[in-house]
Amino acid sequence: MSNEKNMICTALEAYGENPKALTRVEKLVENFHGDHHFQIQLENNYYSARFVGSHRYDHDVFGELTDDILTEQMRFCDFLNENEIPFMRRKPPADGNPYIHLSWKDSAYRFLLFEWMEGRHITQCTEEVAYKMGKMVRGYHAKTYTYSASLPKVSHLTGYGKFIEMIRTAMAGSIINGQQRSILHTYLQTAEHHIERSAASNFDFIMQSDLNPLNILWDERDAITGIIDFEHISYTDRIEGLAWLIKWYSRPDGIGSNVGSPKLAQCLLKGYGPEEFLNKENLVRLQSLVWLSGCMNWGFTAKTLDLVKEYDGRGQMELNGHLVKYQERGEKLKSLVVQSIL
Repeated sequence: MSNEKNMICTALEAYGENPKALTRVEKLVENFHGDHHFQIQLENNYYSARFVGSHRYDHDVFGELTDDILTEQMRFCDFLNENEIPFMRRKPPADGNPYIHLSWKDSAYRFLLFEWMEGRHITQCTEEVAYKMGKMVRGYHAKTYTYSASLPKVSHLTGYGKFIEMIRTAMAGSIINGQQRSILHTYLQTAEHHIERSAASNFDFIMQSDLNPLNILWDERDAITGIIDFEHISYTDRIEGLAWLIKWYSRPDGIGSNVGSPKLAQCLLKGYGPEEFLNKENLVRLQSLVWLSGCMNWGFTAKTLDLVKEYDGRGQMELNGHLVKYQERGEKLKSLVVQSIL
């Protein structure tokens, strides 16, 4: 028996399950968090089995996934299921706790078990998909708006500011030439401008999860059947969350594409129905937040840090191309909001 299967068998005992009933173990694609995810079969039932670490990033921008936070996230999962949101349904351990602790490969993990959810991902969005997604999220927010959790309420703007600090620190110790330094400095000033435009006197925090297309399951009739993200459950400002939805669901050519459709953004907003709060001030915020979601995210930051730290002749050309690509992306993203409300 493999080491992975041994670990799963050990964990299953704490869930009151007979390890001998384990007939299938399939390891799923790992992500950069360092977690381990498996599809398992116990007799005729399929489950999502997850080994979740605490320190999941090489930086502190997103914070650690502590036991207290994970416990709150499991409580929220239960709330969503009780309120008919098609969310992951967890199977608790025999002792009633939300998960169990175990060590594997000299690392500490929390083991969680969820009922397996069938469905497919739709990454090439259509007008119907964008509208349905907007409508689903509005219903989700309506049910979670008054939900109270012991989780921090932190704006995404704080994270964007930390990303800028990380890049500036790397620039200070880099050999990039004056011209490149000036171009990157101007880019960061643009980001700071959008952060200023995105500020609010009162943020409208709502509990939600990561609703990107790879966390949403659809059936063959293009109906949403499941939401499969739990580790990103947190408080999110409503307008900041809406900005990410526009970025994700305005792409007709898939998540790897930089092409955004104002018509798809319009369909998403129509499905959500934001008229009562999307005033002039929030429209300005939304436009800048969409820019930040696509141009000051971790993808941009990680690539920029690599190019600045490993700067050489080849790196100069790569840094040029990298910044030009994101500058062009930013202009397209800003236009999504303007054109979608015309």
